[in-house]
Amino acid sequence: MSLIEYLFTSSSGVGVDILRLDSLEGPASGNKWFKLVLNIEAAEHAAADCILSFGGAYSNHLHALAAVGFSKGFATIGCVRADPSSGLTPTLQDAKRWGMSLHYLSRSEYRRRHDQDFISELQAQYPSAYIVPEGGGNTLGAKGCAGIVDLIPNVGRDYAAIVLACGTGTTLVGIASKVAEGVSVIGVPVLKAEKFMASDIAAMFQSLKGDRGNWRLDHRFHGGAYAHLPEQMAQYMQEFELEYGVYLDPIYTAKAAYALQCMVDNNEFAAGSRVLLVHTGGLQGRRGFGLNQGDTPCLY
Repeated sequence: MSLIEYLFTSSSGVGVDILRLDSLEGPASGNKWFKLVLNIEAAEHAAADCILSFGGAYSNHLHALAAVGFSKGFATIGCVRADPSSGLTPTLQDAKRWGMSLHYLSRSEYRRRHDQDFISELQAQYPSAYIVPEGGGNTLGAKGCAGIVDLIPNVGRDYAAIVLACGTGTTLVGIASKVAEGVSVIGVPVLKAEKFMASDIAAMFQSLKGDRGNWRLDHRFHGGAYAHLPEQMAQYMQEFELEYGVYLDPIYTAKAAYALQCMVDNNEFAAGSRVLLVHTGGLQGRRGFGLNQGDTPCLY
């Protein structure tokens, strides 16, 4: 069954479809499985006794890692940016129920999550752990995300552009590395990232031995900060869900959908072209915005 659904055609004839990665079956939906699959294989090959990674109290990545670990029978450790005295969020409740051990980090400690000395300290504390960066943002995560293109007919060549939200840029790298020639991959950063995201993406491409130059970042739609959804975006999210019957997550895909609508309205795509929006999942994160699980059609 195809995961691509038609959304609308603009007055200028731009056709917009959506790739529903949120509809994928399995322990982890959205782009999270693609980021994890090769990292899991590497952990198994290294005979690690657990996988350790990083995230916030509503992290889609940690939620997915815990779910996959539970389904495959291996241990997981979540290094969480949170105060343990604040209690467990619904996300962390799920993670603990799936057997994830929680290692709490203060905000200052969490800022060191990319620091090699800090990683070495964690590795010494958990010597048999395989460590995955925050969000699955490494070369193996990008290689895994190339598999998303297999879900797009004709390797995406029917589309002028593919639009998706970016947190680490890992999914963008995977898609851009495999999509057909002539397709532009447009990343919508969901946080203020002008100073680092492009260089991080370039470094990931270098590790994959090739930047095809078929991507760009559009920094107009971050909304001011990560996990901040301005009123006009929140209103659009509600209208989108009512119009198309597709639920969005407030942190990632809502911003990407809003950005794509603005691009279409501003005539930034050629008349008669087709554009694909990637729904990267993460619907469990809606709970961080006061939306109940019952408000989402699919939760992994």
